[in-house]
Amino acid sequence: MVAPYPLPEGFTEIDVFAIGTALLVEALLGFCLNGLTILSFRKIKELRTPSNLLVLSIALADCGICINAFIAAFSSFLRYWPYGSDGCQIHGFHGFLTALASIGSSAAVAWDRYHHYCTSKGYNLPMDLTHILLQGSLA
Repeated sequence: MVAPYPLPEGFTEIDVFAIGTALLVEALLGFCLNGLTILSFRKIKELRTPSNLLVLSIALADCGICINAFIAAFSSFLRYWPYGSDGCQIHGFHGFLTALASIGSSAAVAWDRYHHYCTSKGYNLPMDLTHILLQGSLA
């Protein structure tokens, strides 16, 4: 029988198991809920609007984050990184790209919602570069 890998320094068996469990729960819940969003967008024609396409983009990016969480949970349960140095680089880069896509999509949804509600309520503010810089400097 092969001896188990040693625990990372400063962690107990319960800590490593708790981290792996939390990552696994996040990955599974994320896949289920984002899958529901993707399925709803695909099946319900009324949801196929440009604004909801941005929400679909967030769901797809979050599925990528869930893949990273699942890999990290698996490694946590093993107590070592089985994919080597190249796998670690790819894992980190994939996490960076999916997080960046999620943040960008969230910013686009925020701008879309702001633009939708402010123009529909008659709050037509001039949005040239000077105005944006002025607002940013006053904040």
